[in-house]
Amino acid sequence: ATSKIAELKIEEQSLEATQQQISDLCSDLDAAEANLLNLKIEAGDQRASSATYSSLTDSLGHRGVQTFVLQNAVEALESTTQSYLNELSDGSLKLEMELDAGDRISRKAHIRAPDGSYTERPLSSLSGGQWRRFSIALNLGFVDLVARRGQMRPSLMVLDEPLTHLDRSGRSSVGSLLKALLRNDDSLSHRIGKGITASTIMLILQDLSAEELEESFDHIDEVVKLGGCSHVVVDEYS
Repeated sequence: ATSKIAELKIEEQSLEATQQQISDLCSDLDAAEANLLNLKIEAGDQRASSATYSSLTDSLGHRGVQTFVLQNAVEALESTTQSYLNELSDGSLKLEMELDAGDRISRKAHIRAPDGSYTERPLSSLSGGQWRRFSIALNLGFVDLVARRGQMRPSLMVLDEPLTHLDRSGRSSVGSLLKALLRNDDSLSHRIGKGITASTIMLILQDLSAEELEESFDHIDEVVKLGGCSHVVVDEYS
């Protein structure tokens, strides 16, 4: 009996030691899990900080500032161009301009459908008249933007072949817009602003008769080429 009691005491001591080991291991496991959680939190913070620093580097570095300035200019050019495009198309055309990752400007055309919605169209699919309206609006928008930013305010504008592919209505719209710019028309200034301040706008045209243009423009001077020589017939009375 005495030996049995001794064996039980030894087993109890062994069990207590094992339980203590298990308790110690559980404590170590809890500490390890807490440490792992802290490491995960720190790793997340590091990733967030790295992303923030990367964003700041892109935004405030030489490339980032350049991109920001260019993006701002593209957005302003899109806005001014659309103002002129509205005048030339009665709001039926829209131009979307975006700056891609390579600092290249992409352009997308949107055409108004009969139900009033706008559908994106490839520039290559536009008609000649639609393309010409986009081209004129973009040129005027650029001149307007430069003038608004105080870099250059020309008194003379020269447009080369701006009426190509335009029908009578299109030519009339261009003429009305250009004359309104010259008059500093208040209603036009309200819709577009007062960027362009030219006092003279000259159009260089070919293959259009004076009769097709006289309703849209104030003066029509013709360059006549005969026998290898050219001379200008100045319209002094229109």
